[in-house]
Amino acid sequence: MPREFLRKISRLVRYRKIEAALRRLLLEPIRGASRRRAYRRMVARAVGGPTPPVLVYAMPKVASTAAAEALRSVEGVSVFQVHLISAAGIRRLLEDMRRRGLDGLGHDAGDIADLGQALDAKLIRPRRPAKIVSLVREPIARNISFYFETLDVLWQTENAHEKVGLERLMAEFQDRFTHERVLEWFDKEFKPTLGIDVYAQPFPREAGFRHIDSGPYEVLIMRHDLDDRLKEKLLADLVGVRSVSLAPKNVGARKAYSETYREFLSRIRLSEDYVDLMLGSKYARHFFPAEELARLRAKWLDGRGAEAFAAVSPFVVARDVTRRAETS
Repeated sequence: MPREFLRKISRLVRYRKIEAALRRLLLEPIRGASRRRAYRRMVARAVGGPTPPVLVYAMPKVASTAAAEALRSVEGVSVFQVHLISAAGIRRLLEDMRRRGLDGLGHDAGDIADLGQALDAKLIRPRRPAKIVSLVREPIARNISFYFETLDVLWQTENAHEKVGLERLMAEFQDRFTHERVLEWFDKEFKPTLGIDVYAQPFPREAGFRHIDSGPYEVLIMRHDLDDRLKEKLLADLVGVRSVSLAPKNVGARKAYSETYREFLSRIRLSEDYVDLMLGSKYARHFFPAEELARLRAKWLDGRGAEAFAAVSPFVVARDVTRRAETS
């Protein structure tokens, strides 16, 4: 049944939600089955290819899209960008959506689930070789970025950045968003899937990246705010090419909500309990130097969120790029 026909039915009965209901009932099962078959074929081809596939496997809003696009430009390399692979992680996502009354977005969650399940079935469980890229980001900045990325979903209204007042966006930031997920991602998603505990060994905080070889996996973990030239060299070395080129992707400051986003950052006041939960977490303390966390804590608590958000890490200095990459 064509989408336009569903819209006409919705208008006739003056009940807009009927379109979403009919789509779920009539169209999504067919699309879902087709999508699952396509993903499984795609992953099977990649696994059977001459070079190991690359998974850009990271939580949302950590510059993973830019890394994936840079790697996709390399001829002969199959690249999958994915946030969830584990069955438990996918189940938590679906349960969270139901709890928040977001069942109507099941097709979006279904797409995430289908890719994750295909990778699990064809690559992870058979323990096939793969190269893994994951990125980390200061948790408060990451949460605010993802909050704005999902505003329309969380508020269940189109163009929420325009229709919901800034005061409400700030007041309900802590209640409408699942903040701890960034802190738990490596323990609840990455480790159960790959069998790799990133916390088992120290992370070189001053360098901002680390290589891990574990079983069939060659893993690169890096901070999202490394100098682009260093990230390009690390990615190129991982896949064995001379160079790749990064371009910013999915950047909040360039989106339709950018003005509201900037104002939110300049005015948001976060509680001490929240800041300490985020910056005092195992995740933050593992990946970020104590001095940097102290500076970020002061800025977030002083209402200088825009400064904290845009802070450049002390190790991201262009003149050190080649030296660090060569001595890692």
